[in-house]
Amino acid sequence: MPSNSRRTALAPSRSDGRQQPSSSKDWIPARRFPESYPGDCPLSHYLYFDGAVLPVIESGSDAGYEVVCDGSTVPIDRFLADVGLPSLSERFPVLAYGANRNPATLEMKLLNYGYRAHVSQSIPVLSAKLADADVVACGLHGQGYMYGELLMGSPFSEGVEIDVRVLFVDEDSLRVLNESEGVTEGMYSVARIPGVRVSGAIGEISPMGYVAGARVWSSPRYDSPIGYSTINATGRRIPAMAPREMMEHALDVLELRDTACRLSGLDRDDTLAGELAKYLNGQWWYAFNTGDDPIPGYSRILDAFRISMANSALASRTHDHLEQLGCLLPPGTEYLRW
Repeated sequence: MPSNSRRTALAPSRSDGRQQPSSSKDWIPARRFPESYPGDCPLSHYLYFDGAVLPVIESGSDAGYEVVCDGSTVPIDRFLADVGLPSLSERFPVLAYGANRNPATLEMKLLNYGYRAHVSQSIPVLSAKLADADVVACGLHGQGYMYGELLMGSPFSEGVEIDVRVLFVDEDSLRVLNESEGVTEGMYSVARIPGVRVSGAIGEISPMGYVAGARVWSSPRYDSPIGYSTINATGRRIPAMAPREMMEHALDVLELRDTACRLSGLDRDDTLAGELAKYLNGQWWYAFNTGDDPIPGYSRILDAFRISMANSALASRTHDHLEQLGCLLPPGTEYLRW
């Protein structure tokens, strides 16, 4: 994990336990700090609004949820209407189980993928639970971390309940998320995720969510996927690790330390996992910002991990499970009301 001076300090709480407003700059995005993946997020509901991270509370009335702002509370739909933005019911619900929970990540994606629908940027984010699901390492992302995949329909996820968030986005924010997840390129598919229970709401909803086309990696040492210790889960029976520990583990069990050092020029010592994350992250951003290819070693390292991980992957995918349930959305239909 980053040193204490680089980590985010969670927004302070008042004596009554209510979280106070913060800024997106108080939060660390995994896209820039890969060892923080998936990144911290507020413990409860919040509203990302033009760089501010405003607490949202359950009102216990017909208003549903209220925004805490300037020492007072305002029903969230009234707050949004006052600045000419769509209400909760006019937005698309999207499940966030990994980095998309993080306010700084949302801000970065809105900037990097050219959000343009409104002058103000807003994404209400509500806390939720999802049963019989987990978040596990799928593969090595080019930004330098083992990226998470939603695991459902698997013996490894049975009886597990995870903390998730539901983003309420407008159409252009949905486009931003789709582009950032590589939906057009086929990296992820969009599906309805059944059984999500939002805190303060009645019943279950089926928000959209992103499921990987790749198969989940199964560690040869444990003969199981690896969960994220940085994501709250109850009932989890598989090993769980923090991002650097996960990279260390993969380098060892896949016997890729020599390969990673040869291709990157990094030293083969106890700093390798952290230095490799920085190496990959830097090359990803170079390619993103310039449009040029990264140096050859970057792609060769990713290929080496991909090939080695494919030798010990789960046979089934969440993608397949949701397709059998009829929950996969054909490309483009996520923008339709359903």
